[in-house]
Amino acid sequence: MLAPLENRTLLERDDGDPQADLSPLPGDKADRCAAALESEIAALRSALRQARRTQRRSATISARKSIAQLNEINALKAVVAAQRQPLADFESGQVMIELGRQLQQLSASNNDLHRAAQRVWQLEKTIRAAHAECARLADERDNLAQHLRCPLANSLQF
Repeated sequence: MLAPLENRTLLERDDGDPQADLSPLPGDKADRCAAALESEIAALRSALRQARRTQRRSATISARKSIAQLNEINALKAVVAAQRQPLADFESGQVMIELGRQLQQLSASNNDLHRAAQRVWQLEKTIRAAHAECARLADERDNLAQHLRCPLANSLQF
C-alpha cells in the first residue's frame, strides 16, 4: 500500500534536467516529506515481505500438492500395471481356455463322484441283502437246532 504523497512538486521537479532547481524545501515541510517517504518505504518493505512469505507458502503448498499428486499417479500406474497382464490374458482368450479346462476337470471329477455314489448305493443294497440273508440263515439254523434238540430230549425222557 502506498502512503499518500503530500507534496507532488517533489516528483514534478525532476524532468530529467540536471540543472533543475534543487532548492531545499523549508525545514518543516522537508521533515514531513521525509517522514512520509520513510513511512511509504516501510509500508512497501512490509508489503514486499508479506508477498514473499505468501509466495513461499504458496510454493510450499503447491510443491506438497504436486508431490501428493505424483505419488497418487505412481500408485495408479502400479494398479494399471498389475491389471495389464490379467486383461491381456482375458483379451487373448487364455482365461476362457483355462476356464474350459477347469470345467472339463470338474466334469470328470463329478462323473467319478457320481459313479462312486452309484457303487456305494449298490454295495449298501448288497450289504442289506446279505444281512437279511444272514438273519434268515441264523433263524433257520436256530429252528433246526431247536428241532434237533427236541427229538433228542423226547428220546431221553422215555
